[in-house]
Amino acid sequence: MTAPDTAQSMPALTVACPACGSPPGSLCTSHGGTRLRRSDVHQARTKAFKAQQPTATA
Repeated sequence: MTAPDTAQSMPALTVACPACGSPPGSLCTSHGGTRLRRSDVHQARTKAFKAQQPTATA
């Protein structure tokens, strides 16, 4: 693939995925761990990433 994978640039990769168990920096897996999710990450991973972010106080 000449273009970088979409998921590789997602900030959610900085946390582990609670859905599939992928460690930080690794892509999420699907189909019982047999395929990498190259276009997105699990919703649970995005939620875990957002929960880790400081909240704005304005």
